[in-house]
Amino acid sequence: MIFKPLTTNERAETPGFTHVGIVTADDLTNTVVAAIQTIEFCKLLAGDQVQRVIWYLKTPFQQTGVGGNNTTTASVGDIAAVTTHMVAAETNLNGTEIIWRAGNTAVLYTAADKFAATFTPMTGTALSSINRGELLIFVALCRVRYVAEAMAATSIGKT
Repeated sequence: MIFKPLTTNERAETPGFTHVGIVTADDLTNTVVAAIQTIEFCKLLAGDQVQRVIWYLKTPFQQTGVGGNNTTTASVGDIAAVTTHMVAAETNLNGTEIIWRAGNTAVLYTAADKFAATFTPMTGTALSSINRGELLIFVALCRVRYVAEAMAATSIGKT
């Protein structure tokens, strides 16, 4: 799993988005049958705001050579709910995969939290059986505290 800030050029091409999380089949390591796996992209601080999220399923997930493994859903959320930003949708090539999705619900975090994606396998299979796929999750993460603390101090007293 990779979570990184977008470069200046990438930000210009995706106005408002600041970071991207990349999940590949190699990141789906849970060997327990029918068990979900949550992949944490970053910790959120009090004052952070996730303004919107979009995903691009660059390469649908699949267990190559096994057409019957046809369901692998993903959702995007936080500690409060795995679906805070996006409800679960299909990412598996053998299902009805959703290539593009957008979530536009802004969430202001008043306490520490996490930004994460949660994957759910098909009944009777384990996520570790998936051996191909790549999902990019772009996020507009506003960290006002960092900017405010970096700004020059101003006088707040009367003169």
